[in-house]
Amino acid sequence: MMIVVDRAYHWIIDAGGLIDQTDPVHFAIDIFALFSLGIIALRANRNYPLWLTGFQIVATVAHLAKALMQQISPTAYAVMYIAPSYFLIIILGLGIWFHHRRVKRFGMYRSWRDRPLTAAQRRSPS
Repeated sequence: MMIVVDRAYHWIIDAGGLIDQTDPVHFAIDIFALFSLGIIALRANRNYPLWLTGFQIVATVAHLAKALMQQISPTAYAVMYIAPSYFLIIILGLGIWFHHRRVKRFGMYRSWRDRPLTAAQRRSPS
């Protein structure tokens, strides 16, 4: 979805690369991605969505930093909000690969948490 919206944005409005100022459309895309990944990370029975959310936080905070401090270098701004997307792809690929490897080794396990554990469940050794 992020790629489709970004392509449509650049097709409709030839924004080029707005790295000398905060790009509100890219900021909106990153906010949506942050909330989506955050919800998935809190519900998924996997660790890699937490890493995805962490890198998405970096991309989102880059927009806030640029909006609050205009003297940030355009190159630094571009690196801060573009580079995490490459890590997202790498982490997603590794997460899927490790999941596949674990399923082959130990069998299926649940994908989602039903509800948070209570204090008594966390203390229970079973």
